[in-house]
Amino acid sequence: MNNIKEYTTDNRVIHKSQGDDIVQKIGNVLGKKFWDYREKWDKVNKLELVTDFPLFLHLDLFQVCNYACPHCNIAHPLSLKKHYDGEISTNMDFDKYKKIVDEGSEYKCPSIEPQGVNEPLLIKDFHKYVKYAHDRNFIDIMINTNASALTAKRSQQLLDSGITRLRFSLDAATAETYKKVRVGSIPLPKVVKNIETFLNLKEKGNYKLPITGVSMCVMKANQHEKEMFEKFWINKVDMVTFQSFQPPNDSQDFTSFYPDNSKPQEKNSQNLKIEFKCPQPFQRVVIRNDNITACCNTFSNQLSLGKLKDGIYKAWNGALANELRRIHRCGKYYENPTCKVCVETTSN
Repeated sequence: MNNIKEYTTDNRVIHKSQGDDIVQKIGNVLGKKFWDYREKWDKVNKLELVTDFPLFLHLDLFQVCNYACPHCNIAHPLSLKKHYDGEISTNMDFDKYKKIVDEGSEYKCPSIEPQGVNEPLLIKDFHKYVKYAHDRNFIDIMINTNASALTAKRSQQLLDSGITRLRFSLDAATAETYKKVRVGSIPLPKVVKNIETFLNLKEKGNYKLPITGVSMCVMKANQHEKEMFEKFWINKVDMVTFQSFQPPNDSQDFTSFYPDNSKPQEKNSQNLKIEFKCPQPFQRVVIRNDNITACCNTFSNQLSLGKLKDGIYKAWNGALANELRRIHRCGKYYENPTCKVCVETTSN
């Protein structure tokens, strides 16, 4: 496990890679167009640049999963319904998806993730969603999957779709822990086999992309397996990711989920101020059904920037988006109650 690099943009999601980091690996394949986009991305992450259109479109195509993980809103349907304004979707119409992608393409938006609070491979022709974005000149296309439905056929379809990043959400290193934290799952050995089949097809076909990764949301139930998780995967995939636990909603007590080295900071002091400036209002919009929101937080409908019928450009350049960028540039996240809850209930 020599030459392992560790990097992050917000200290909440830690990536580890063997050799070059994933950005360098993708840049080695895609060249100048990718590096031009990443130059802007770096400035946006430092809150130094506001683009005329988001650099990243994060689309929640639907809100269904074949798992019911307790640290995900899918397992809390009443909360899910509340935070999606009662509009739980089983599938985004492909024509609506194309309109979103087409607007992004018109403004030369470089990156997209056509997946949110769901399992994307429950859409049987999901690779067509990826390929449409690729054909419309999106540079960086990424998804997360639990890999339960990742057959050899679907692996090949994804390899041919134009996807650049594929991350497998696992959250455990042993079958026993996996069964506890990934409720309703198929056995972990079957998931690992699906991933290994994908990796073998990628290697045999000499595909340079997608960059692959595995992720663990670190909680009390799995914290003891971090080292084992990293050791098993670090030489198999391009990236191993550890993510800080974030409560899936703001109406229940998730204190028991936090790992030993992390405490829900909001419980400690209602007047606590943390030095934190969120880059998401400078990077992206998240589209959930017809709602355009400011970040990937599962209760960010309270940060609605506008409606899809009025277009992404209008929402991105509107007063609500500009105000969010102002408070985060000034380090005053606490001026927005939703941002305050998010920041102060996640400890690093």
